[in-house]
Amino acid sequence: MIVSIPFVVSVINLKWIYNMFTKFKEKIVKDYCYLTVLLLLFVSFSLYIVGFSISYKSQLSHIKMLAIEESEDLFYKINTKDLKNFPKDDDNSPEEDNYFNKIFIYGYTKDHQLVFEHNNMEWSEKFITKIINDNSLSFHKVYFDFNLVDNRHLKYLIYMRYPLLENNVFLGEVYVGIEITHWVREQIRIFFILLIIISLSLFFVRYVAYKMANKAMQPVVQSFEQQKQFIANASHELRTPLSIIMSGLTVLKTDDENNLSKFSIDTIDDINDESLKMKKLIDNLLLSARNTNNTLTVHSTKFNLNNLINKIYTKFSLLAKNKQITLKISNPPDIFITADMSHIEQILAILVDNAIKYSDENSSIFITISEDKQCIKIAIKDSGPGISIEDLPHIFKPFYRANNTRTYYGNGLGLSIAQILAQKNHSNILVENNKEKGSCFTLIISKNYYCTFYFGGDFDVQLTGEKEKSDRKCFFCY
Repeated sequence: MIVSIPFVVSVINLKWIYNMFTKFKEKIVKDYCYLTVLLLLFVSFSLYIVGFSISYKSQLSHIKMLAIEESEDLFYKINTKDLKNFPKDDDNSPEEDNYFNKIFIYGYTKDHQLVFEHNNMEWSEKFITKIINDNSLSFHKVYFDFNLVDNRHLKYLIYMRYPLLENNVFLGEVYVGIEITHWVREQIRIFFILLIIISLSLFFVRYVAYKMANKAMQPVVQSFEQQKQFIANASHELRTPLSIIMSGLTVLKTDDENNLSKFSIDTIDDINDESLKMKKLIDNLLLSARNTNNTLTVHSTKFNLNNLINKIYTKFSLLAKNKQITLKISNPPDIFITADMSHIEQILAILVDNAIKYSDENSSIFITISEDKQCIKIAIKDSGPGISIEDLPHIFKPFYRANNTRTYYGNGLGLSIAQILAQKNHSNILVENNKEKGSCFTLIISKNYYCTFYFGGDFDVQLTGEKEKSDRKCFFCY
């Protein structure tokens, strides 16, 4: 029987291991996806930037070549004094979607006399004329700009100013520009296609990562299922031998009490005490295991909470008295709740027992009950050592014991069992340290309603068909 106990413990530990592996799996998947996406982004955008750079340099080379060609032509006409035969306007049909409809060219003499112009882009006439009249462009520098046509369409262009020089003598200048709207749109389209591909790749990588992680988790899952099946069949085998031992001790002590020495009687009492502790431990382990196995059932009934509190008070008053602790309870009007009475009783028993265990002698423990429209609160306030900030997030974990409680007997299961039972009954247990000394555990029991919105602020509740608005925080939804 004793050998079986580690198996039960291993089941609960296996639950932790399973949860740990699940979190580890999620972390691996997340990190793998993160690194993969970073790699994809780096490679993809590196290629995109390289391609964009090459394409943009091609545009720059194009406009520089155009500027050189037009300047050479104008330079020749100026040198040969052949401006009379040099057409001021270059006639090209604007309807034709060809190369010449995407450029503008303006040629000037050193006296700033316009001798040649070509511009079929009607949308840019004012824009380009202003640029030229401002005379703010540097020679040889390529400029990128855009113009909003009819407040709807964006037109992009690159342009530059190119000088006409002979032996460092300024003869004139040429303004050239190319509309690159199509090229810009193409680059944007490529960019968004790249983003879509990366997004799809992320989903694919995440799917593959989950498949691989699940495959790696299969041995743990199988072991977990096997251990759960063991627990489903172990309850009777664990409890029956212990019950026989305890019954045998009772019979032995009753029948032979007159013939036994004081040492033997004390030994039997010690064995019986340890058996009770073992029974309590086994009951807690099996309850935790049934919760893990999803076989823990709740039998809800309507009962008087005040009667249950009085029962708890009667049960623990002697224990408190032996430790010179005053147990005080409030006496509100009768309060009826619907829950599993045995579960609520066990929760309160655990909390009160802990309060007595860790409270100082000649101190007081207060049990108070309060009620509102949403919930019922049972607060158990003690004067013990309190709970450190480091321990507070962990006290409801199985087998966890705070450093300042290790001198007391316990196995670290009580609070975890209490929280399990509370959650099964749509309730919650909150804990906080008192300002003066000790701590306060509050069991918050929900009434016959459910929360429809509970994000830590305002939430709506449905109560017997009546919808109400409350600014209270929902303590029992997670």
